[in-house]
Amino acid sequence: MNGREIVRRTLDEWTLGLGPVEARVRVFERVREIPYVYPSSKDPSTVLQEGRGSGSGKHYLLGELFRLLGLSVRNMLCIHRFNESPIGFPNHLQAMLEKNEVMDIHDYLQIYVEGKWIDVDATWPSLLREFGFPVNDEWDGTSPMLLSVSPEEVIIVRGDPEKAKGDLLSKWTPRQRQLRKQFLEGLSNWVAELCAESQR
Repeated sequence: MNGREIVRRTLDEWTLGLGPVEARVRVFERVREIPYVYPSSKDPSTVLQEGRGSGSGKHYLLGELFRLLGLSVRNMLCIHRFNESPIGFPNHLQAMLEKNEVMDIHDYLQIYVEGKWIDVDATWPSLLREFGFPVNDEWDGTSPMLLSVSPEEVIIVRGDPEKAKGDLLSKWTPRQRQLRKQFLEGLSNWVAELCAESQR
């Protein structure tokens, strides 16, 4: 079975017997609950098979599922700084932010529903809400969502989102890219600890 068939079969399983809006909500909820792990594969079928994904991997999968549901989808990127995040990071990550400006490029989606484009952000699983993460855990299928970051610059992607992100990152200094990578790895490890703690 190829990757697209895996995604299609998963969609059919998740949405069996549901109407269009219910199916949209169910697909979002299932992708949201996939554990956040950085780095990990960005390929939609691999994200499904491994049961984990980074922000970009989860949104590439969600975009493909939404398109299979017949929705118009735009891949979105936004530049943000972790220094501006509302999340109360642990001491070792907070120390990084006190010494450095840590920039990142965040992936999310827009879908066209009821005559307008709305933001969709499936980054954080719902159990992270209790730890102060901005989680979208009660979506009606038509309202715009809270973004998981505070955007400074928003980019509508034309073409391949992975290439667009790579092009943006290539303009950053090696130090900016290294700080981003280091912070995201630390964030991913911390999120895994919180998820494990929450499930005890």
